Amino acid sequence: MICDVCKAREAEVYQPHSGKRLCRKCFIEDVRARVKEESLKIGLDKANKILLAVSGGKDSYVLADTLASFIDTQKLIAYNITEGIHGYNRREQIEQLRKYLSSLGIELIEDSFKQSVGYTLDEMMKYSIGKGLNVSACTFCGGFRRKLINNAGRAVSADYVATGHNLDDEVQAIVINLIRGDLLRLIRFADKPIKLSSKFVLRVKPLRKVYEWETTLYAYYSGYQFQELECPYISTRPTLRAKVRELLYMLEDKKPGTLLTILEEFDKLAEKVRNQTQLKEELPTCKICGEPTSYGREICKNCELLISAGLLNYHQNLPMS
Repeated sequence: MICDVCKAREAEVYQPHSGKRLCRKCFIEDVRARVKEESLKIGLDKANKILLAVSGGKDSYVLADTLASFIDTQKLIAYNITEGIHGYNRREQIEQLRKYLSSLGIELIEDSFKQSVGYTLDEMMKYSIGKGLNVSACTFCGGFRRKLINNAGRAVSADYVATGHNLDDEVQAIVINLIRGDLLRLIRFADKPIKLSSKFVLRVKPLRKVYEWETTLYAYYSGYQFQELECPYISTRPTLRAKVRELLYMLEDKKPGTLLTILEEFDKLAEKVRNQTQLKEELPTCKICGEPTSYGREICKNCELLISAGLLNYHQNLPMS
């Protein structure tokens, strides 16, 4: 069957959400076009420096490759964190990532929880379990990753931090925060980033309209060697995200394009809410680490977790969560 776009090459990919049959080249160009459109809407083309938060997975490669297709790579710098998860973090994966980024002309900065927090994720979980805390590894990991990525963005004077979150990730996050009723966090997931602290570097998601299956196929067609192993903490203790993901995949299977529709309608709704909601001024800063924390809190969630796990000494009473 012939590609619906070029009308010349053999089609290899069927896009359920668009109904198109695409050849390999037109598929790659289709993904790049969506990433470019989202990036131009955000203003990445006008940035002087963009920090790419890369894990070594397929989305990291697609993020770097698509942005490098239309942005001067001298403006891009990559940042990777080793969380410290036994059997999951592998040195060869980082070297492969470094080699690929180098081929694009992008420098890679390496960091780790052990180096910048003082403990690996495995150590945090060990102490947390020892204290009888019912806190998932994702709670520790997500909070500290966001903190270190933001710090790295500030350190290199980046205008933006770009992450590899794809459409599936984004819609899952929207639904999770709807369930939790977190309005402020919800509107921050929209297409236009909001900066609530002078210490924050704006985070953007150029892949937010690209399906996860598309990033997987893009990486495969491009011959990338990426980490496919799932984090063991996710498989041993399924999170709310895993349950939401299963539901959304079922809906997408029954009606292709559902995830895109949810995201596009959410963006419209978030714009209206932003226009009608009086956002508070600068976020307060944590009394311990000095980084931004939520309104009404004196100690950030990261420091609170370390204190609760017995990894940080602080004698003042903790704020209510």
